[in-house]
Amino acid sequence: MAKKRSLHISVLGSRLTSVVSVTLVLVILGVAAVMTMAARSATDNVRRNMGFTVKMERGISDAATNAMKKTLAAAPFAESFVYASADDILAQECEIIGEDIMLLVDENPYGAEFDVRVRPDWASGDSILALSARIGAMEGVDEVETDTSVIDSVNTNIARLTWIMLAVAAALLVISFVLINNTVSLAVYSRRFVIHTMRLVGATGAFIRRPFLAAGALTGLTAAILASGILAGAQAYAMHADAALAANLSWTTSAAIYAALIIAGVLICLLASLFATNRYLRSDIDDYYMN
Repeated sequence: MAKKRSLHISVLGSRLTSVVSVTLVLVILGVAAVMTMAARSATDNVRRNMGFTVKMERGISDAATNAMKKTLAAAPFAESFVYASADDILAQECEIIGEDIMLLVDENPYGAEFDVRVRPDWASGDSILALSARIGAMEGVDEVETDTSVIDSVNTNIARLTWIMLAVAAALLVISFVLINNTVSLAVYSRRFVIHTMRLVGATGAFIRRPFLAAGALTGLTAAILASGILAGAQAYAMHADAALAANLSWTTSAAIYAALIIAGVLICLLASLFATNRYLRSDIDDYYMN
C-alpha cells in the first residue's frame, strides 16, 4: 500500500512540476507578446502626432477656408486637424511676446492655419512631402510647413525598435519550445517502462501515444490558462497604476494574445509529447537503461 501511495505522489508531483514549468515559460512568452503589442500601439500614437501645418493667405475668404476644412475632413490621410483663425494666431503671438502687436501694425499680419495630423500609414517623410505639395497648390494656401527630417528620424527609430522586439519574441518562442519540450520529455521519460510494457502486450503505437498526448495537451491547457490568468492580473494592475501604459494596452488585443497563448501551449506540449513518445517507441529496452 505504501508503494502505491509513493508512486501516486511521484506521478502527481511530476505532472505538477510540468504544469508549473510550462506556466512560467508561457508567462515569459506572453509578457514579450503583450509588450510588443504595447510598443506597436505606442508607435502608432507617435505617428498620429506627425503631420504638417497649412498656412493660409492673409485676408482669405470664408468660402476658401470652409473649402479647406471640407477637404481635410474628407481626406483619407488626415487623422485630425485643428483650425486656428487669424485672430487666434494673433492672440497667441501677443501672449507669447507680452504686448499687443496691433499697436505696431495697421492690420493683422497673420493668416489662418490648419495643424494637420496624418494617419500612421501616411507618417513618412516622402508621403508628407507629397501631401504638402498637393495641399500647397490649393487656392488660398500661402505655404505648408513640414519637418521631414524629424519624421524620418522617428520612423527609423521605430523600425529598429520593431525589429528588436520581433527578434526577442522569436528567440523567446524558440527557447519556450526547447524548455517545454525538455519538461514534457522528462515526464514521458519517467514512464518509459510503461511504454515498453504496453509494447510487449501488443499495443499499437497510436494506442500507446494516446494517453501521453492527452496528458501533454492537458498540461499545456492548464499551464496556458494559469499563465493567461497571471498575465491578465498583472495587466489590470499595471493599467490601474500607470495611465500612459493603459493608453497603449487594449483588452481586446490582450485577449487575442491570451487565446493564442492557450493554443500555443497546447500545440507545443502536444508536439513535445509526440516527439518524446516516438523516441521511446523506436528504442530498445537496452536504450531505456542507457538514457
